[in-house]
Amino acid sequence: MKSVLTKRTLGVLALGLVATGAQASWDHHERAYDRHAYQQSQRFSQMIDARQDRQMERIMDGMHQGHLTRGEFRRLQRKQHDIRAMEHHFRADGVIDAREFQRLDRALDVASRNIQGEKHDRLARSPYGNGYRFN
Repeated sequence: MKSVLTKRTLGVLALGLVATGAQASWDHHERAYDRHAYQQSQRFSQMIDARQDRQMERIMDGMHQGHLTRGEFRRLQRKQHDIRAMEHHFRADGVIDAREFQRLDRALDVASRNIQGEKHDRLARSPYGNGYRFN
């Protein structure tokens, strides 16, 4: 009788230890997933920031070279500001996931095409700031 009771007690303890170990392993897996998601979010943010920096350089170059009018410059700047606001909104929960990154990437693609179009249209800024001229 004592040996049966001892075996059952040891069995219950062993089962409890296995369940606790599985829970600890699960928690470790969740932390690893969270760490991976955070690192991926950091990479997404760096890629987005690098693209926006390049686009801002293109906008500033176009303005300094006279390829953009004031209105075009302001519209392009405003679009960059809107993309930055969208990024901050997506980052509010601490992570930018793949779907949010795709939306930002598409918005940056559209902005890039707009910059290209505005810089290479025939409308240019006058060197003295009064009126417009055509190239």
